[in-house]
Amino acid sequence: MTAERVIHAAVFVLLLVGLCTVTGWASYQYIQELVLKVAGITLSWGITLLILYVAFKKKEWHWWG
Repeated sequence: MTAERVIHAAVFVLLLVGLCTVTGWASYQYIQELVLKVAGITLSWGITLLILYVAFKKKEWHWWG
């Protein structure tokens, strides 16, 4: 059970780091104004975290418990 939690935590961290890198790179490359860059990264992260939260809640995974 402990090994499974470690694997789940590692997958979660890798997803977050990967998505952060992709959104940051895309915003840096394709958006010129700073305000739009910050707004784009914030919006995409909000949507991503909401999707992950709903998916984990549906599977009844409690990362923080």
